[in-house]
Amino acid sequence: MKKNFLLFLFVIGFGQFISAQEKSSDERKNVITFSVLSAALSPPRWTFGYIYKLNERYWIGSEIGYGSYHSIPLSHKPKYKINEDYQLFEIRPEFFINLSENKRVKHLISSEFFYIHHTDHLENGEFYRKDDQNFSYLYSYDTADYKREKYGINLNYNVFIQLHKGLILMPKVGIGVKNRNVKYSNITNLESVDTRIFDYFMSGLENHYKKEGSSTDFNLNLNFKIGYQF
Repeated sequence: MKKNFLLFLFVIGFGQFISAQEKSSDERKNVITFSVLSAALSPPRWTFGYIYKLNERYWIGSEIGYGSYHSIPLSHKPKYKINEDYQLFEIRPEFFINLSENKRVKHLISSEFFYIHHTDHLENGEFYRKDDQNFSYLYSYDTADYKREKYGINLNYNVFIQLHKGLILMPKVGIGVKNRNVKYSNITNLESVDTRIFDYFMSGLENHYKKEGSSTDFNLNLNFKIGYQF
């Protein structure tokens, strides 16, 4: 019975694959994608997406990303400086407008909402904590629980490049607005590094691990995806 069921699934899947090969590029309304940059940049995660073409002009889609200590290759862990409690989840629903009638290379603008939830347990680090005057002091710690939430909206420009037999490339660049909220908790051995006061705007040059608190500013969005349309 089990063998027959698996054979049935294989036949259905193979039939769908053959059907996809026979479709023209205009008839292929479904696209699955994988983000190359999300897996290569810090903090790392695996991000997959799905796009559906409502018609030739309007498309909708979404990306979902997840990263954890155990999902990242061993050779990359020292580079990213992540710990065993590292976890990240993101979701990015998106609406596209196709501006091109070219069948092989399409130019799209899109609006994208994004939400990121990132947690970790950090050791032997430093961070900036601001006071009521919006100045920040540098502190060190032995251990701390870290939580970052980030959400916002981007306006993007996408190039949809159709290669061979359904394969596609999709570079993206965009700009938007983001709100970022970072919290440190359960801190051990918290100490002020020195008496200097750092302006909070300048401390924004530090990476996302080192600035506690909430801030709203511009967001630069870059991505490069590979995919398959069927």
